[in-house]
Amino acid sequence: MRVKLIAVDYGGRRCGIALGENVPSQIFTVERSKVFDVLLQSDASTIVVGIPLSMSGRYSQQTFECIAFAEKIRKKLRKEVFLVDERLSSRMFQGRENVDGLSAAEIFERFVAQGAGVYQLLEPEKVSDATIEEVQNYQGKLLIAHLSDTRICRENCVVLQKEPYHAYLFHKKGCHVERDERFLEQFAPFDIIVTRRGSNLERLLKLGGKMLCL
Repeated sequence: MRVKLIAVDYGGRRCGIALGENVPSQIFTVERSKVFDVLLQSDASTIVVGIPLSMSGRYSQQTFECIAFAEKIRKKLRKEVFLVDERLSSRMFQGRENVDGLSAAEIFERFVAQGAGVYQLLEPEKVSDATIEEVQNYQGKLLIAHLSDTRICRENCVVLQKEPYHAYLFHKKGCHVERDERFLEQFAPFDIIVTRRGSNLERLLKLGGKMLCL
């Protein structure tokens, strides 16, 4: 069975599936252990996984579990994999049959619409070895903002990262990851902030601290 796109609503025991071309042509639910069987049989060129963010947009353990599942799909099947913000998708269908499948259809349609909240799983952008060495040699509380190379992090650092897959990679390294600058205030002040040029994070820096803009 050849289809262009499959969307997955990932769950603890069951997963909703929606597949088709530009609109979902089939919607159903399978046990989580059977998802890879469906993906292999369909031979879809693109796979989309819904990720649950909190209503404030913060990451949660469930967010990272869904991203880990998406990463497994990409590595095992070597297909293009995307993440879609699925907030409120399940609530839309509460009380109806096949809620998981309908949620997958909503994820499918959000991806096709290509609005906000669609992210592709892409490899991190590397920074120079000299930058990594400079950061590692600077003591104190570290904030990494808008960078994706996890080699730059160290134990107990804080990361600001809006790309969910890159946030997950930092999470795997033991970092605390936020999506929104507002939630960084509770961790400030930082001794060193490593970020991209143009970032306005000086207010979070300790007096006499180091701002490293790449």
